[in-house]
Formats: sequence, C-alpha cells, structure tokens
Amino acid sequence: MDEQTYILLTMSNSNSTLWKEFANKINGKYIEEFTWHSAKVEVDYKGVKIVFDNYTLWSGKYSKVMTRVCASFSSEENFEFDIYNSNWIGKLQTLLGGQDVKIGREDFDKKYRIKTNNEFKIKTFLQNPEIRMDIQKQEEVHFQLSNQKGIWEGALPDNEFELSYYEDGAIKEIERLSTLLLLFNKMIDRLGEMKVIKIKL
Repeated sequence: MDEQTYILLTMSNSNSTLWKEFANKINGKYIEEFTWHSAKVEVDYKGVKIVFDNYTLWSGKYSKVMTRVCASFSSEENFEFDIYNSNWIGKLQTLLGGQDVKIGREDFDKKYRIKTNNEFKIKTFLQNPEIRMDIQKQEEVHFQLSNQKGIWEGALPDNEFELSYYEDGAIKEIERLSTLLLLFNKMIDRLGEMKVIKIKL
C-alpha cells in the first residue's frame, strides 16, 4: 500500500465515525463506505433526499478531499444557478450560457458571484433574508442547482436536478454539518414556495 492510499484510508475511517455520530444526531441513515466511495448520511426532508459525504477529486497522482451535500428532486422548471465567493478561483463548474446577476443587495453582491439561467427566479430565491444570512455565515461558499449528479459525476436524466454544496477538505464538526442541513431545509422550503419543486407539507 502506497503512502497516499494509506492516508486516504485513514481519513476515510476517521470520517466514518463522524458520519455515524451525525446520522444519530439528525435521525438520518448512515451508509457504510464501499470501494472508493466514502461513508455517507442520508436524510429525508419533506420528500427530498439530502446526502452528506466526502468526495475525492483526482488529478493524476494528486488528490483533494471535498465535503459534499446534495439534495435530489424532480422539476419541470429548468431553473439552475451557481453562487460562490467572488474571489474564489478553482475548479468551478459554471452553467453553460449562465449570466452574471446582481440581486440588488449590496453586501451580498459584493461578496458573491451569481450565475443563473433565470434572473427573476434567483432574485426571488435570494429575497429570503434567512437564506442570505445563512449563506454569508459560511466561510467558503459554492452552492449550485443543476442537472449534474454529485457535482462532478455526469448529467442527470431530463427534469432531474440537484441542489448541492461543496468545500475543500473534510468537515470535522457535527455542528457545522447540522448548520448546513438547516440551510438546505430552508432552501428546499423556498424552492417549494416558488413552485420550482413539490415538497410534502
């Protein structure tokens, strides 16, 4: 076993314990790791499945572990967006044909870059002050609503979308993961209010 593989396996075992504790706290479902896939936690919120896991990005012999949160649902609205730090430089997957948008909130517009295929809908989505405030509490921001599975895993079938978030490294604090879950719940509620998706009441 080479050193890199050993480090990844050690990190995976450590994160499995964290995911178990997180699943217990939120009454979620813990799923064991298999092959090169990390352990993960699934939780249902009003009929929408939210998945927390770690994902390893490979570039030749180098790798980077990411924390990933994805919520899957069906929608006929074809609404997509990217929200990320304005000074963020990296492997960003922007929307094809997406345009930069300002929402008219100076503090938010200065801090983040927004791309979308529907300016009216993203402005409506971000008029919710709790969502804006909770986004701004995150040190590193990349939220995405797209037809990409797991952000990096290929296109989803027609009318299938994922609301997703990722950041560099493995989040080690259960409280931070819980905060992200609450934010996802608010985002799902907002998309439901906007009739982008159907949620259970």
